[in-house]
Amino acid sequence: MAVAKRVVTVIEKATGRVFSNEERHRIVHGADEADLVNSGLEETMITAYGRFASSGCATSRISDLRTAAFLNALHKVAATYLEPGIFP
Repeated sequence: MAVAKRVVTVIEKATGRVFSNEERHRIVHGADEADLVNSGLEETMITAYGRFASSGCATSRISDLRTAAFLNALHKVAATYLEPGIFP
């Protein structure tokens, strides 16, 4: 915590801007549980969008992202069944 307070002081000196007590508290406190969960969710959503958007672009028969997402989900289910040999 002491290091974070020193960093805020260095930023204030470098920029010439003085932070309010509320701003200092938010900066020094860091991320809470909700911030970490939202960050993880954002990363998951970005990765998922990239996967189904690229599969949609790879096939000219897919006209929208909803269909591409559905196709991607079907491929995941098929892979889940095929990997352990549950399905023929």
